[in-house]
Amino acid sequence: MSRKHPSVAGLVLGAAIMLAGCASAAPAEAPPATVTPIAGSQVSRLELTDRAIQRLGLRTQPVREAAQAGRHPGKTGARTVIPYSAVVYDTGGSTWAYVNTAARIYVRQPIVITAIQGDTAILSGGPRVGAAVVTVGAAELLGTEYNISGEE
Repeated sequence: MSRKHPSVAGLVLGAAIMLAGCASAAPAEAPPATVTPIAGSQVSRLELTDRAIQRLGLRTQPVREAAQAGRHPGKTGARTVIPYSAVVYDTGGSTWAYVNTAARIYVRQPIVITAIQGDTAILSGGPRVGAAVVTVGAAELLGTEYNISGEE
C-alpha cells in the first residue's frame, strides 16, 4: 500500500496562496483623528477623517455680528455673537470655541464672553466674524484633543 505524501513544492505553493490571501486583506484604517500640537501654544490642531466627522455629527455655524438695540450690524455698537452650543469650558473655567480653519481641520480658540442671552453668547474677544465654529460635537473634539476616550 502506498501513501501519497505532499511534496515540498506543494506545501510551499499552499503557503504562498495563504499569504497572498492575507496580503489582500483590507489595509489598516487611518486613525479617526490626528492631533498635532501647535508650537508655542497650549492647543492642538485636530485633523479628522471624513468618516470621523460624519460619526460625530459635527455641525458648524458662522460667528456673526449682531446689532445692539437701536443699532445696525457694521456700525459702532455692533457685537460679535456665537451660538451658546459652541462654547466649551475647560477644567480651569476658561472659555473656548472650536473653529473649522480648513477642510477637516479644527482648532480650539479662546473666547471672551461678555453675556449670555438665551442660546447666544455675546463675545468681546474670539474668532473673527464669518469663522465657522463647531456647534455640535465640540465636547467630543475637546476629548479628542486631550485624548479622553471614556473607556477604561
